[in-house]
Amino acid sequence: MQMWRWLSAILGAGVLAGTALIVPAAEANAAGAAGAADAAGAADAAAAAVHRGTVPPGHPAVSLPNSSLLTSCGPGDDGTACNQVALTAINQARRALEKLGGLPLSLPAYVKLTPAEQLFVVVNLERTERGLVPVVVLSRSLNAVAQAGARAGSDPAMKTVPRRLPGGGRTVYASANWSGGWINPLGADYAWMYDDGPGGSNLDCRTGTSRGCWGHRDNILNRFGGRASCSGASVLAMGAGHAAAARGYRESDTVLLAGVCGPAPTDAAFTWAKARKLLHVR
Repeated sequence: MQMWRWLSAILGAGVLAGTALIVPAAEANAAGAAGAADAAGAADAAAAAVHRGTVPPGHPAVSLPNSSLLTSCGPGDDGTACNQVALTAINQARRALEKLGGLPLSLPAYVKLTPAEQLFVVVNLERTERGLVPVVVLSRSLNAVAQAGARAGSDPAMKTVPRRLPGGGRTVYASANWSGGWINPLGADYAWMYDDGPGGSNLDCRTGTSRGCWGHRDNILNRFGGRASCSGASVLAMGAGHAAAARGYRESDTVLLAGVCGPAPTDAAFTWAKARKLLHVR
């Protein structure tokens, strides 16, 4: 029998929601006290050596709301000009909150991607720029779960996350975010990463000590501790969803990250290797 641990956060303005799933009891015991935050294994050790910025359990001191992002672009505007506004906001927040440089993103190449691919790229840049291991594959199976959430205007339904993915890997950890009304995938990233704590739009972060502060950010930057609970290889996989309208919002975006014991899913819709080549990411 598997037992599942659920953590949830109710967040708002666009509107945001975040949920973190799932550790089978046996896996949690094997992982020990470090759990999903454990940075075991050579890959994480190498990542730690080039760490920059702030990663969980650390957080920025405050949020950095940016009203111009929501007023300068129309809902669903995923063109170059609006993406430049969002990218400028992200880069300003990175410098102000974490003393990080800007995202190494080629906008001409980025705007040619689908929204799901854009979400995949941005999540990976946020991770790798902070020394965390990348998500290796955008899985069609996980996309289906994420897309259903985006169309419903809610978090992806964790009970529908496949326990086995094509290729044979087992899903042992997962986290998911939803945003509504945040213009485009870069806008959603801004909300999840930089407007999610004290002073921001997180409705579950009323005070600086509220449990839900930075919940979306934690979901994106989770280390997952795959090697702590897997007897062999482990990878990170992802699903992403986008809808032009949901629950009255003209932009609905979801991400679903999964820690997988075993090989990478074979139902790749996109890969980090391909994204790096297309976007000239080092």
